[in-house]
Amino acid sequence: MTSDAVPDAPADPTIGWIGLGGMGMAMATRLVERGRPVLGWNRSAARAADAAAHGVTVTSDISEVAARDIVVSTLPDDEVVREVLAGDTVLAAVSPGSVHVNCATISPGLSRDLDGLYRARGAHYVSAPVFGRSAAAVNGQLTVVAGGDAEPVDLIRPVLADLAVSVHAFPEAAQANLVKILGNYLIAVTASSLGEVAGVAESAGVDPGQLLDVLTERLFSGLIHRAYGEMVVAQRYEPVAFTMRLGKKDVDLARAQAQQHAGRLPLGDVIAGALGEGVDGTAADKDWAFVAEWFRTQAGGSK
Repeated sequence: MTSDAVPDAPADPTIGWIGLGGMGMAMATRLVERGRPVLGWNRSAARAADAAAHGVTVTSDISEVAARDIVVSTLPDDEVVREVLAGDTVLAAVSPGSVHVNCATISPGLSRDLDGLYRARGAHYVSAPVFGRSAAAVNGQLTVVAGGDAEPVDLIRPVLADLAVSVHAFPEAAQANLVKILGNYLIAVTASSLGEVAGVAESAGVDPGQLLDVLTERLFSGLIHRAYGEMVVAQRYEPVAFTMRLGKKDVDLARAQAQQHAGRLPLGDVIAGALGEGVDGTAADKDWAFVAEWFRTQAGGSK
């Protein structure tokens, strides 16, 4: 069997899950609730226990998970993804013809490397990073960007359909990662700009809530402006869904991609600096939307 061919999909493909943090557990739980049994593994036993309490079957043997027909991974960054997915234990257990679905926001270069490693095992690699917080995952409201060969992407579509309102396919795995990185960068820009305008409004005696009501009614009526606008107005950044540490990582990935293609992201340089101050201080584990408070203060507002 060549690595470009996908065998007839089993009627009920077995599903393995690597990484059961907040997002991973939400996604895996959603599949269980939709009638798709999931065998999961997590580095932290406590997280694995939480997932088990939500109906996910857990194991301490990652090779057992890696041998499933469809394996989904939700890991935090390039370092961990390379350590786990490119490690000898996982690769040795991969079944020929299986599909690995990597939902992590990682560099396109690492995605290309993983694609090559899984092809060498006769398996298929699909990058499928998602847009949406864990609450969206629980309700099947994610947006998925799936990059890879058309056949394995089509094979996993029924599973992705249980998690998402839409699936956008790209022909290469690395392209999906670039789209996700740029999307997260734009979210960071949005949160930062919302903090700025709230700060100016406050310093001028204008109610920032009323200002953002005007702006998000029609002019900036998208999901991100509304959701993050509410967080900024209330200065409420809990529960934490995505930390400043991870946000800094994603903005840096976007900056690196621009540099790789002989460009730069001037706004990204400033935002990375603001996120970096939070990570180096006491805000590393706060929600990344908290970066708005740095820009709010710079614009004359107060916390």
